[in-house]
Amino acid sequence: MKKFAIMVGALSIVLAGFVLALAQQPQAPATTAPNLLQKQGGRRARRMMTRRRARAGAIRELNLTDAQRQQAQAIRRENFEKNRAVRDELKQLLQKRQQGTLSETDQARARELRQQLHESRRSARAQLAGLLTEEQKTKLQEMRKNRRENRERFGRRGQNKPI
Repeated sequence: MKKFAIMVGALSIVLAGFVLALAQQPQAPATTAPNLLQKQGGRRARRMMTRRRARAGAIRELNLTDAQRQQAQAIRRENFEKNRAVRDELKQLLQKRQQGTLSETDQARARELRQQLHESRRSARAQLAGLLTEEQKTKLQEMRKNRRENRERFGRRGQNKPI
């Protein structure tokens, strides 16, 4: 009987501690439906992380020198800052589209802005390629070829079909 009383007492202390711990945690605001923009932001963030990892892997495989890494980082940073206004304007046009207030002129402007970003990326890529040695350039071409082949192979396969 004494063992039973000790066990009940210990269990009640643990349970009381658990209840107190739960009561002290901040409560998250209740939402009825997940926000679509947050979902898209999550997908976008995962996609960006995947691209960053791929770029980091490519940099490792190319065996860039410290000087090349610093120059490449400077080129990417400069390109990012140069296109900040274009990206912001494009983001505003995207918000208009989501609200359903996008006009034909806005659509044309969005196409122009996307083209500007495309050209800017192409220019930055050319600058980055100018930093590489001939050996690194051939390695990069080989990596791109492999990536293209993999994309074609997996693209034809479909999403959930076996290889």
